[in-house]
Order: sequence, then C-alpha cells, then structure tokens
Amino acid sequence: MADETVTLAYTEWALVELAGEPVEIGPDEIRPSIVLDLEESRAAGTGGVNRLTSTFALSESELRFGPLATTRMAGPEAAMRREHELLAALERVTAYELDDRTLTLIAGDETVARLRC
Repeated sequence: MADETVTLAYTEWALVELAGEPVEIGPDEIRPSIVLDLEESRAAGTGGVNRLTSTFALSESELRFGPLATTRMAGPEAAMRREHELLAALERVTAYELDDRTLTLIAGDETVARLRC
C-alpha cells in the first residue's frame, strides 16, 4: 500500500488535527471525514455527528469551500463542539497541501486542519 498514489479527489480524508491539536475520537464516536468529488465540485462527509455537504472551488494549491449544509442531529457535547470547530475551519480554508497521505487545510498562513487517509 505504500506505493499506492493518493489523490485529493475521491479519497476519504479523516480529521486527525484541528487548530493545531490532535483529534481524539472516543470509542462510540465517528471520526469526522470528507470526500471531494472533482466532477461535481462537491464535498461530502461527516462532522462526527452530522452529515455535511458543500461545493468547492479548486485550482493549483487553492481550495475554497462554498456554503456548508449539515443535518441537524444532536450528539455528545465534545463531538458537537469539535464538529462546530471543524465547520468554522472549513469556511476559512483558502489553500491546501497534499503530502503523501496527509491533507493540510490552510487559511492564509495558518494551518486549520490536517486529515489523513
């Protein structure tokens, strides 16, 4: 699997770091993740409690998400807080870096999240 090329699109990217802090997922929680569909310019995934969807614009190293829509289910307080922080981070994203199996989401000169596949 080490030789397998990872692409930005059609890969499930799981959240491992948010605002510089490692993301700890409890045994009964769902890890937030996102998949980018280049053909439709749509992002879909989960914030950990609710399903999320968005459009996105991509060019070279630039990435910007459109308005985010989510379902409205309630969950554990920590998971809801993390989901809210993730959604706020996604709204700020202006660029990305893809390095091996790590996707770094950037807002200006700040790393807002890291995801891995």
